[in-house]
Amino acid sequence: MKKVILSLFDYSCNWPSFYKKNGYDVYQIDIKHDLNILEIDVERDILPLGNIYGILAAPPCTDFSGSGAQYWAIKDGDGRTAYSLSLVDKTLEIIEKTNPVFWALENPVGRLQKLRPKLGNPWYFQPYWYGDTYSKKTGLWGKFNKELPRKEVIPDPNNWIMKLGGKSERTKELRSMTPLGFAEAFYLANQ
Repeated sequence: MKKVILSLFDYSCNWPSFYKKNGYDVYQIDIKHDLNILEIDVERDILPLGNIYGILAAPPCTDFSGSGAQYWAIKDGDGRTAYSLSLVDKTLEIIEKTNPVFWALENPVGRLQKLRPKLGNPWYFQPYWYGDTYSKKTGLWGKFNKELPRKEVIPDPNNWIMKLGGKSERTKELRSMTPLGFAEAFYLANQ
């Protein structure tokens, strides 16, 4: 029986790509693919997929990220924060009901752990620790092996991703893509 990986909120499908290449069954659930995670019934929609071996989740961060702190009060008031928290809560429900061997929830430095203290403290990483030539301190919460094999490089200040700005949907997609070096290192440590 193949091992099943759920990839939640990873439009690029970078994070589970090494699992897929190595024979795992990968199921991608993303809002941008018209799959509303809030409408999923775990017993009906997830459990029949088989034994869930791992869950990789990267819920939208725009309402949690420290880089947008100046907008938090507005987002708290208009319901955006509550919606984003409902996505995190649904992710945690899926994790609880499927009890995978490992799981990880990714988000950048910000306020997620304050809004959901039950997550505990994150483990932080930098993309350049794993061969990706840029810096973007990112937190991971969950149950996973943190001893990822490193291929440390010096961040390139001219790396295109470090120069991304703007608010377009495409820019947000590019900024949120899981670095491939990290994705491979995570796979090697969590098989």
